[in-house]
Amino acid sequence: MKIKSIKTVIIGLLICSLNACSDYLDVSDELSGGLSSFEQVFSNVDYTKRWYANVYANIPNYSRFCNPNGMGGIWSAYADETYNRWANNTGRYSDWNATNNNSERWVEMYQRIRQANIFMEKARPIMEEGGPNAARLTQEEVDRYKANVRFLRALYHFYLMELNGPIPIITQSLTLDDDLDMPRNSLDEVLDFIDSEIKEAMAGMEQEPYHDNESFRAVPTKGVALAVLAKLWVYAASPLYNGEYTEALQVQNKDGKYLFPAKDENKKQKALDATKAFIDYAEENNRYELYRVMKDGVLDPDQSVYEVFQVYNREMIWATSVTSWGGADGNDYDTFTTPRSESKGLGDIAVVQELVDDFYMKDGLPIKNTPFLPGSPLYSETGFGTYNGVEVFSMYVDREPRFYNTVTFSGKKWHISNKEVQFYRGGNADNRVEGSPRTGYLLYKRVNRTVHMDSPGVKSKFRPSIIFRLADFYLLYAEALNEVNPADPDVLEYVNRVRERAGLPDLETLNPAIKGDQDLQREAIRRERRIELATEGQRYFDVRRWMIAENAPDEGGQGGNFHGMNMYGNKTTFHTRTVIHDRSFKRKNYFDPIPYAAIQKSEQLVQNPGW
Repeated sequence: MKIKSIKTVIIGLLICSLNACSDYLDVSDELSGGLSSFEQVFSNVDYTKRWYANVYANIPNYSRFCNPNGMGGIWSAYADETYNRWANNTGRYSDWNATNNNSERWVEMYQRIRQANIFMEKARPIMEEGGPNAARLTQEEVDRYKANVRFLRALYHFYLMELNGPIPIITQSLTLDDDLDMPRNSLDEVLDFIDSEIKEAMAGMEQEPYHDNESFRAVPTKGVALAVLAKLWVYAASPLYNGEYTEALQVQNKDGKYLFPAKDENKKQKALDATKAFIDYAEENNRYELYRVMKDGVLDPDQSVYEVFQVYNREMIWATSVTSWGGADGNDYDTFTTPRSESKGLGDIAVVQELVDDFYMKDGLPIKNTPFLPGSPLYSETGFGTYNGVEVFSMYVDREPRFYNTVTFSGKKWHISNKEVQFYRGGNADNRVEGSPRTGYLLYKRVNRTVHMDSPGVKSKFRPSIIFRLADFYLLYAEALNEVNPADPDVLEYVNRVRERAGLPDLETLNPAIKGDQDLQREAIRRERRIELATEGQRYFDVRRWMIAENAPDEGGQGGNFHGMNMYGNKTTFHTRTVIHDRSFKRKNYFDPIPYAAIQKSEQLVQNPGW
């Protein structure tokens, strides 16, 4: 097969897409842009560094909400968190198939894996290029670059496994002379490969966080590597990956090799060991710490849960400087989270009622009875109350700080104009333009409160796009520990640290019976992840690895009727739970399919269950 065009190394894309290539691993050694060989690339300091930088091109960018790319923020809209038109247009709310998956990772991940392999094989010190003042690339620099690239190669395998389960492991830069038709490795082989590769890479990576070096914050460090290992083994111990997805246990390669393992209780201890290793590293010398805003020596929960997303801080384990917030005059996150009552607002990233209902009240209790906590006496759905000097539906009064930092609801004052936002029919931000917002709520989390188009205006404000932050791993540690030793007080300790930052009481204070009860603690941890990490790209994968995605929509389910307010009602009748759309979830959706095009071109690849 002949490759017709390859993008230049100089702009960082030496890989073709499935439309141009006959296989996702298939790439020519022919280069354009005046370069005729890899030797020319890796004999030049600038080209080598550009190649190295381009290996980073597919790390997650969770600020990329308005695009179905599989490494962006679209997963929030595919989960029981938000609704937006881009997700709807992909067809994933209905019974989609392996031919029309707009959010697959297969092609991009293997493209970047191949670039990583080439770099690891060919990068070398460059000490003799040009004259005495020419650029140099030392052995120390090459060693550090290769350690980081080895980590990224393992990370890209992880992101494929997260979505597709068992995958082919690729550790060399294949050419047209090689056998490009690769079978899937077993899930245990993939887990062990990622684990061993990250541990080997970690020794050569920067050992301390880059908190004080803004130029390097997108570069992975030992802390990032430990975080990935923690997440890897928590996944491995979760029901979906650990023998409880019964349909997958029958999946075999064409040579009869089984791809999914039987249940192994030992993986729970591996998950605990990996999460504890990260926690120990994080707490030594306070390498990472939950972000808190103190005013006169007292915690300010509202400002804390807002600012953690606005500036680089010590809670961030890894973040990228490449973001898609867009600014007030762009056509991206900032404008699509701004209501139409405000200048340039397009109001189109809608929060679903199921997420609204899961936030706690300010007393730390849920809005209704749960197995682990009683319903709050503060909650009401009758009549109106007052919030921030405005009459609002009682549902929105006395909620916890994370609710107010995540949801724009009807009656909320916009932070710039101080105008009341009115989503009901006839209000200043209703759905008469393009049917948006669909649910009667907009996403507010990560919105910067200085960005606006009013003169003189602050048209844009940089915010990091967070890949990993400490609160996520406190909750993963609590989850892993609860599965091994629920009586350990650290289970509630680490959940309560996250709650405390949000201004909420300890769980055992609200219900002493929860202490040491594995089932109750499990439910509390899952609810805390639901709230704390809302719309950060985790929920889609959490409900799948826990295998609760087939439940009812208000119990973690991803199929069925999802709700919002009555967008055709007046100020009073608006506040009625209304079905806004129906989503499909079938058991095959626990894993995404291998792309149909890849299956078609292979004699070795087998498909995931149900696809």
